[in-house]
Parts: sequence; structure tokens; C-alpha cells
Amino acid sequence: MGKMNLSKIFFGVFFFLNIGAVVNVYSEEICVDGNNHSKKGSIEYYIAPNGNSLNNGDISHPFASLDDAKKAIRQLKSNHQLKGGVTVWLREGVYELPKSFMLQKEDSGMESEPVIFSGYPNEKVIVSGGKKISYDQVNPISSDAARLIVQKEAIAQIREIDLKALGILDYGVNQITGFRRPYVNAAMELFINGKSYHLARYPNQEKIFIKPENVGDKGITEKEECYPGSIFFDKSKLAQWKTAPNVLAGGNFRFAWATDQLRVKKMDPMTGLVQFADSHMYGISGGEEWNQYYFFNLLEEIDEPGEYYVDHQRGKLYFYPYTELNSADTIMVSMLEDALVTMKGASNIQFRNICFEAGRGIGIYMENTKHNKIEDCTIRNMGVVGVCIGMGSKPSSIYRHPEEKTPFYPTEKLSERIGSLHELLYENTTFNREGGENNGIINCKIENAGCGGISLGGGNRLTLEKAGNYVFNCEFTNCARIDYSYKSLVNIDGVGNKVQHCQFNACPATAIYIHGNDHIIEYNVISEACNFIDDQGAIYLGRDPSEFGNIIRYNFFKNIGHIGRTIAVYYDDGACGTQLYGNVFYKAATWTVTVGGGSYNPIYNNIFIESKLAIHLDNRLDGSNQTNISPNNIFDIRLRQTNYNKPPYSVAYPALATYFNDHPEVPKHNDIKNNIFVNVSQLHDGKSEWGPVHENNIITTKDPGFVDASKLNFSLKENSEVFKILPEFKTIPFSEIGLIKNKTK
Repeated sequence: MGKMNLSKIFFGVFFFLNIGAVVNVYSEEICVDGNNHSKKGSIEYYIAPNGNSLNNGDISHPFASLDDAKKAIRQLKSNHQLKGGVTVWLREGVYELPKSFMLQKEDSGMESEPVIFSGYPNEKVIVSGGKKISYDQVNPISSDAARLIVQKEAIAQIREIDLKALGILDYGVNQITGFRRPYVNAAMELFINGKSYHLARYPNQEKIFIKPENVGDKGITEKEECYPGSIFFDKSKLAQWKTAPNVLAGGNFRFAWATDQLRVKKMDPMTGLVQFADSHMYGISGGEEWNQYYFFNLLEEIDEPGEYYVDHQRGKLYFYPYTELNSADTIMVSMLEDALVTMKGASNIQFRNICFEAGRGIGIYMENTKHNKIEDCTIRNMGVVGVCIGMGSKPSSIYRHPEEKTPFYPTEKLSERIGSLHELLYENTTFNREGGENNGIINCKIENAGCGGISLGGGNRLTLEKAGNYVFNCEFTNCARIDYSYKSLVNIDGVGNKVQHCQFNACPATAIYIHGNDHIIEYNVISEACNFIDDQGAIYLGRDPSEFGNIIRYNFFKNIGHIGRTIAVYYDDGACGTQLYGNVFYKAATWTVTVGGGSYNPIYNNIFIESKLAIHLDNRLDGSNQTNISPNNIFDIRLRQTNYNKPPYSVAYPALATYFNDHPEVPKHNDIKNNIFVNVSQLHDGKSEWGPVHENNIITTKDPGFVDASKLNFSLKENSEVFKILPEFKTIPFSEIGLIKNKTK
């Protein structure tokens, strides 16, 4: 009887607390912190690391987790008490996610009454897919591991953590990545104080140059069928690694745009032969400046700050810290395979002032969502990408180049993963990712992502219905730690999406890869892209003439490319229908703009400064790529997929409707006019009529009236002679290009 009374008392207290969640957190005040605010009359909940799931969620009795708040909001909605929207405040601390935080249709807000998850003003909030490890679990490297270290002077600095003793048993898998391979999750990674560490490698910074005589087996037949090849390397170094398991090699084994990470099958210290377990699609060759590679995942080679190694068999983590550690340091290993936040069918939800980090896969994933915003957040240290809007596709088990005539990539849509999306889009260009509408990533920092920064889908290529998804005022830094082969800082596809006012910092390959129609790329700074790649562009699109309607305007490209032939804006293999105007190019690649055989790509009102070759023009569809335009071949297939000669395509892009009847092998309507060329070695190559190249361009070796060229301020003064010589030249809003401080979309 006594037990029954106690149960009734407990139930009564619990019921009262949850009723309090409805009543006590109602706010009549406006709480403002920069762009974060909860509207007057909105409901507020609180979460804290020391909270409790049985609390009512007010500021004095916070919940313990995001799921607690989600349950409370669902309860409010079921009682029809969610008026004025709701703000969930996360108090300072680290929130480790045991699984993805899932938001579905029933968790949606309304356009005027959104559901907001926000870091509390002036407090540091981290939502983590990792496991935090206490400083007192860090020990000097044990003697049995130390004997394997090659550089003995490094041993005193190397630290060890017994993961297995802490109950951490899942270390993930180091998977192969690279050209024509799917996006794959990273294995367990190490981050200390938010800074990413990398698997121990040799050599540390440089790469090993492949000479032709170093190739043991090129790994490709005369029929261009690939199989695992081999390479000769230093015998004495291989002898130092004779017991090392699961060694990998990463590099440009033939073409610089086809980078791979391959598993090592066998190393022979007697002959110096290294045999790979995985093939490279184009085989192995040597002699080009980009034919370089390195070995990694080697305990033996931990010898400088920032390196780590996970012994999967013994459950040990070894690392060389950047600085001497203390109890205030945050040591994190990535654990979560799924996205940290997953939204499916959810609308009018916002995340603000939160740092999302340390996941093995995607940071934030959206599918069939509308009007969601990720604002003023940092998304860092993810194994794949920071944000993915739209579904992916099932990875193919076949490794070869996509085929339009006999497509083999699975058309099965893949939720919460990207998979072989890029390859599927090659075969099935109208693939609808179900990316929803008007979702935005705003004022965010995307840092240290493994395979690019943002995968931005949305829109219907069959109906040309625009999605309106956008990336606005974001900064991208070090977003290709693991794989950069066609995995760009932003991969954009579908119809009608935007990338605006972003800062793209140094990256080894492409900054923005475009698929689809009617996208707008504007007011961005793209700096030092393509810094270790050949025959690629900082902005790239191509091999599909149906991708009309894209606009690239008011962007600043600077210091693009360091090796081989690099390009700032690349219309590859017959790309058509993209406008390029109002851009400023400074020391932007060897061929600043390339029009590779396509048409209807006007280039006007741009400024080219210190270009070797400003514009490359060619007629490759009448030469090396002639088969692309033959009946039942690649362009015919891709155009038929879109019903290009029927509405809505024939209405939106009338020039496309007559594509095959208008000599597609001859480039045309790439009008080059009203541009300024300053200290340009060569204005264009190819035939002038392939532009055509008009006479109303300024070609000069003098400053045409820049505000301050020495400080890279290429705004034109009001009294510049340009406006007299070219009266149709429109002022480029150079001062507005790039990041905007304290700006909300």
C-alpha cells in the first residue's frame, strides 16, 4: 500500500513538472543576441549538460538533451499550445550524440513561428558526434609501441590512450576513396581543441615523385581495363614497415584530376616492390609533375605534431600533440556514423550559434525539407561533408567509368548518405534528390571536412522547378582532408540554387562544381583553388549541353592554380548556356576561362588581370570529342532525358531546342565583349569566330583606374577611362564581393 502511494506521489510530481513545461517557460520578453532572438510571445526551453530528462525545461530546471526538448515540443503541438514559435536554448558545454538527432514533419514549425535551436548568448555550445576523453587518460607511449617508431627522437613527445579500457570499441574502417569512388565515412579521427589531426604519413609534408622507371606494373590493359598495379619504393624504408598492417597510399597516380587512396596489399623489402590491393581507373604512370603520392596509416611514422594512429586490434590511440597537453584541453575522437542532425520532411526549423563537430559522416542532412536555416554555426571536423541537402544514391560495386548507353550505377535513392551521387548524375542527369525548397546555410564556417564542404541539391530538372536552396555568407577552410576528387567545397545540382557572398579558401581542386540549371554563383571570393591539380577549374561544369541558365557573376578569383594547366572557370566538353559577367580575375590560372567546344556562353563585363591566357576557345566537338554529338551517344542521351525540344526546356532555352540542327560541332554565341584585359599575355587562342571575340574590349598594360591595385582593391574609380572607352561597361560592385559581417539572409 505504501509503495502505491509513493508511486502516486511520484506521478503527480512528474505530471506537475511537465505541465510546468507548458506554462513556466512562456516568455513575454524579446531576447536578442546578434541575429539570434526569440520573438515576443514565443515559448522557451533550456538544455544544459547538467540537466535532467525529468526536468520541465525552464532556465532553472533544464533538460539534458535535444531529444528531451523535441519530446516537449511535440507534446505542446499535440495540445495545440505551440503559439508564437519556440526557442530551445543550449547552455554552454559539449553535447555528445549517441545517435543522429532526427527531426521529421511532426517537428516542424511555421513560417512565422519557427522552431529554433540556439546556443545561449555568449556561451560556447558544441554538439558532437564524438567521444570526449579526459586528460588523465593520456599516457606516454608504451615501450612495445615505441620500439616501432622510426624517428626515435619523437618518442618522448608521443602519447597513448587505451581506448578499449575506456569501453571505446568501434574504430571504423579506413576505406578507399578517390576518382569515381563513392563518398565514404571516415574511420575514427582525432581532434584536440577543435583542431584536426591526420593519420601518420611518410613523407610528412612533401610527396614522392613517380618516375617512369618506378612503375612496376601500370595496372591497366591495352583495352583500358584496370587492375591493381605496383610501384617500386625505397627498400630500407619498407623494411622499417615490415609489420605494419593496413597501410594506404594516396596520390595522383596518372592524371592530377583522378586522385586515389589505395590499400597496400604487399610490401617487399627485398625488391622494393609495393603491390596495391585496389586498382586505379587510369593505371599508374610517372614523369608528370603531379605524379606524386605518399604512404599513410603508419604507427612507425609518427614523428611530428598533428599525427595519430589507431591500433584497431589492440584498441590503442597514439598521437603527437601540437602543444603540451593539460587538463583544460578537449580531446575528442569521432564516433557517430550517421549525420549529427537529420531532417526529413521537417520545415521552418533553425539552428543557430552552435558548433557541430567530430562525426565520421555528414554534419547536417536535409531531405524533403522547406524553409530550414543553419545560421551562425560552425560545422567542422566531419568525415564527409558539413551539410548535405538532398538524397544520395546507392554506391556501385562496379569500379569503372559511367556509361550513358548502358548505365550501371544504381538509381536507388540513398537517404542520409551521398554515395555514388556524382557518378549517377553522369548517367542520369535528371536524378531528383528531393532536396526540398528554400533551405539555407547562412553565416556559417565549414572547416576541416573530409570530402568537400556542402552538397547542395534541390529542384526538378524535368520540370525546371527551382528549389531556391542557398549557401550565403559562409567561409570554407580545409575542406578536402581525405578526398577531393570531384568532391568540391560546394557541389551544386538540381535547379535554381544559389551560392552567394562566400569565402573559399585554399583547396587542392575545384571550389564549386555545377550540375543542373538556373543556379546563381555570385559575390564570392575564390582564393587559391586548384592548387594541386591539372585540367580542372575553380568553378567547373561540363559534358551536358542541357545545363542552360546558370549565371556566374560578381566573383573575385585570385591566385588560382600552381601546377599543370589550371582554369578559373571551366566550361568543359561542350557545356552551354552559362553567363559569365562582372567577375574579376587576378593571377587566375594558366587558362583563366576555358570554353571547351560549347556555345551560348557569353563572357562580358569582366576584368582579367595578369593572365597568361585569358580565354581558351576550342572546337573539341569537331575533334577529340566528336563522338559526343553523334546519334545515340552521350549528348543525345542527356538531351533526350530532359525532353530538351519540348516545354519547359524549349520555352526557357529556345536555343537548346535546335541544338542538333545548328552544327553543335562549331562553337558559337560565346560573345567576348566589354571586358578589360590588364597585363594579359594572350587574350585568346583558337579562332576568333568561336567566341566571337568583339572589338569592344580594353587591352592595356596600364592601370585602368583601380582604387588600389597594390592592395588588390580592383574597384574602378568613377573617373576611370574605362567608362569613356567602353560606355556600356557596367560598374562591378567589387567592394560588395565576399563575406558580409553581421548580415542575415
